[in-house]
Amino acid sequence: MNRDLWARRLSRMIGKENVCRLQSKLKYFLSFRNEYGFKRLTNVNMGGGKKTAIFFIDGKTIHGGLSDRLRGLFSTYYYCLKESIDFKVYWIYPFKLQDYLEPNKVNWLVEAKDISYNRNAAAFRFFSSYSLMNNNERSFFKIMHTRKPELHVYSNVTLHEELYYTFFNDLFKPSKILADSLQHNMEKIGGKYISVAFRFIGILGDFEDTNFHKELETGEKEKYISKCLDVIRRLKSKHSDILKVLVTSDSPVFLERASQLTFVYVIPGTVAHMDNVNKNMKHADLKTFLDMLMISKAEYCYSYSYGKMFKGTKFARTSALIGNRKFIEITE
Repeated sequence: MNRDLWARRLSRMIGKENVCRLQSKLKYFLSFRNEYGFKRLTNVNMGGGKKTAIFFIDGKTIHGGLSDRLRGLFSTYYYCLKESIDFKVYWIYPFKLQDYLEPNKVNWLVEAKDISYNRNAAAFRFFSSYSLMNNNERSFFKIMHTRKPELHVYSNVTLHEELYYTFFNDLFKPSKILADSLQHNMEKIGGKYISVAFRFIGILGDFEDTNFHKELETGEKEKYISKCLDVIRRLKSKHSDILKVLVTSDSPVFLERASQLTFVYVIPGTVAHMDNVNKNMKHADLKTFLDMLMISKAEYCYSYSYGKMFKGTKFARTSALIGNRKFIEITE
């Protein structure tokens, strides 16, 4: 039985909130308790007397891809807005978030020296896909609540997708390298475009993911590639007024094949998952951010899945939401 089924079965026995609390306590005990003690009491008044919640991406656990990370960040930000709590982000793995996205209307930057790991001052909260807190605002808020002045949050919880456009623009503006690369690619694509995303999650044998699926035989690979190429052609025919189809994928093999279609645009760069990327490669994650922001500017945003392709991906959906664009999911 997989972890999702275990979590759901346990939730029927003890309740979703207790499952989530148990998960957080276990994560703290197994992975984080040595981080916290009573000897380091740093600045716990970053908010000028207000409580402060800090969203963490620090490589001390599996965080998921960019979409999962942003969803957890947005849910924490929403909590802070509703509870009048200061919001900060400590995103340093495998890059600093401000390398790509800088603060816009909200100064969410925090330095390591200003974070307290004193158990009397800082509360720890951990949410994953098995916490069953998605779209469960009431329970999420109850579990997040603490009387301590600082709240440390690891999360990929989804709340209020309809507010992602506002959240993104409150919090972020592209850094110079991202803005320049975005402008370059917009000029290259040369006009209106739609986007379509494909998530093969390893079945073509060219991508490493924590949710890796078994590689297909050669004949099966070709079947999947052909079906996906046909989808691109159909979408181009449907949108006869557009110049290009932006194709994004976790498969370099498929991107190479798709780019052979004259009306397809593929953003140059290395395809990598953020939990597995080579930390020594400068700007190794630039393509992921470009894919997201380019999708967010498409006329229509599609994703396609078939057979053993990954149906749970939220990357294209999140990208469309931050751009306030229409998202259409195609499954066969």
